[in-house]
Amino acid sequence: MSTVPLFRALFAGAVSMSALPLSAQMPDAQPMPVGRTVDGTLTRDLPTLNERGRFRVYRVEARQGQRYSLLMRADAFDSYVSVARQVNGLTDYLASDDDGAGNSNARLRWTPKVSGSYYIIAQSLKDDGLGDFTVKFDTLPATIITPPRAIALGTPLEGVLAETDPSVDGNGSFHDLYRVRATRGQRLVISMVSKDFDSVLGIGRMVGDSLAVDETDDDGGGENHARLRFTAKEDGEYIIRAQGIDANQLGAYTITVTERAVVNNVPVALAPNTTVTGELTESDETAADESSFDAYTFTGRAGERVTITMMSSALDSYLVIGRLVNGEFEQIAYDDDGGEGNDSKLEQTLEQAGEYVIRANCVGSGKTGSYRIRLERSGAGAAARPATRPVAPVRRP
Repeated sequence: MSTVPLFRALFAGAVSMSALPLSAQMPDAQPMPVGRTVDGTLTRDLPTLNERGRFRVYRVEARQGQRYSLLMRADAFDSYVSVARQVNGLTDYLASDDDGAGNSNARLRWTPKVSGSYYIIAQSLKDDGLGDFTVKFDTLPATIITPPRAIALGTPLEGVLAETDPSVDGNGSFHDLYRVRATRGQRLVISMVSKDFDSVLGIGRMVGDSLAVDETDDDGGGENHARLRFTAKEDGEYIIRAQGIDANQLGAYTITVTERAVVNNVPVALAPNTTVTGELTESDETAADESSFDAYTFTGRAGERVTITMMSSALDSYLVIGRLVNGEFEQIAYDDDGGEGNDSKLEQTLEQAGEYVIRANCVGSGKTGSYRIRLERSGAGAAARPATRPVAPVRRP
């Protein structure tokens, strides 16, 4: 719970009511009727609040469980609007927004957990914001719960995120649900494209009445589009959640689910001191995090030192060296960014003679593109860092 003290120290001398801090203004806050637009002005004599700009306070009466919207518009400054209440002498901030209505306008959606009096704080985001504004507090239509729509592989479906859709716990973004059947090991590619909002995809299975999400993506399709690659862990029905990145994302979108055919990589012998060009594609094998890789082999000598470099302008490269043991790949060492920019450079002293496997990989699921790889060999040298990370690349935040 975000709180601030009820009373703050005031500067010496007489002050007007408009110059009093937030908690002192609440008892005399102007009532705001539901559904009516109220005009206001931020002037230089008003106080500032919470390291932002000047503000005015309004009082509203809200009902438990009713969905409300709060819209603040201003041309002269960047709007910031909050809803709060007083609890045991403290101000409890429940929701806030600064750009949900686009440009310099703010919009938030909020559902009170208890009925009672609440306070709307209309202010400027920056401390120099002055000028006229409007603010409107209104009800939203009731949520319409619909069962997940069936989606067939390869058949795009059109959808619309609307204010009547259910919202995701936590960030309040509206969402639609879809269902698709998959068999264990089946690889799916889910894409969500929208010109209206920033798309987010999730997939998982129902646990009781709740969706347990296994994988998510918000930008794998480039720009504001989502693209998620998923491998089913068992037979059954999976639920896809299509949503926006926050509570202000509304509009039309297209969702598509396809099956990804995977061709097992045939490792390519990598000649030393020769730069080879390759490409990561949709049909390549994938690591545990669904990132694609190509495999290369070379035969090394005990004590020999090798340097492997992977260069790409299209990918964040990631290199792994290991060996096949009883048909399973065992990692020895890795590198993500030892080269320049997003290039990888892995230096390793071989402990044993025999065949080694190099995985030319990348950071991130669904990434494709061309690269260059080079193997250089020399005599004995110092040991490289041990393999303390998993074979799959660790995604960056």
